[in-house]
Amino acid sequence: MIAIPVETDTQDTMSTKLFGNAKFFALVDPLTKKSTIISNEGCGNGIKTASFLADSGATSALYGFLGDGPFHVMVREGISVYWLGKETMSLDRAIDVALSESLIRVTPENASDYLDPGTNAGACECGCTHD
Repeated sequence: MIAIPVETDTQDTMSTKLFGNAKFFALVDPLTKKSTIISNEGCGNGIKTASFLADSGATSALYGFLGDGPFHVMVREGISVYWLGKETMSLDRAIDVALSESLIRVTPENASDYLDPGTNAGACECGCTHD
């Protein structure tokens, strides 16, 4: 399942920029392109959000802004992480982009080029230790 942070719990929603503060995620079956919108039980905390997505069966996740802590949690959980870009788009478009295999996969080796928590300070504010 592909996890995409979205603004609302409707199918005509838009992707949202902030990963940990996303109120909802679309979980998308890559074989059927069918999506289910779920409430983010970790909303407000990127690490809890990352753990919630792992528990929800996500095998990959897209993001616009993401800090080190949630990224490392997803990597440890076996979730592939992809940078969607910093502009929002319709859920349908985000699904098409995800399935086109044109997104950049973020790994520990290239993470410093693609991770940006999107905070005013430019630093992760989740309280993690990045271990």
